[in-house]
Amino acid sequence: MQRLCQDHKTPWRKVYEKIGLSQAELARAMGCHRSKISRALGDDEGLIGGRDQLLLIKVARERAIELSADDMLPERR
Repeated sequence: MQRLCQDHKTPWRKVYEKIGLSQAELARAMGCHRSKISRALGDDEGLIGGRDQLLLIKVARERAIELSADDMLPERR
């Protein structure tokens, strides 16, 4: 699998950067293992599933961070 250039931000990368927690902190806040976050950030498509979207919205809301639908969608090419 070919890695995309780092300029391409997947939905997971956009949301991760916007929330601003470390992988371990985000995993704890979402109630999952850090490896899940690591795999999601390393994935070329980085699409966010429904359950993860809800958890990310909850984590962001608890930290007064506004997430938009565009943050969770792939960039248009």
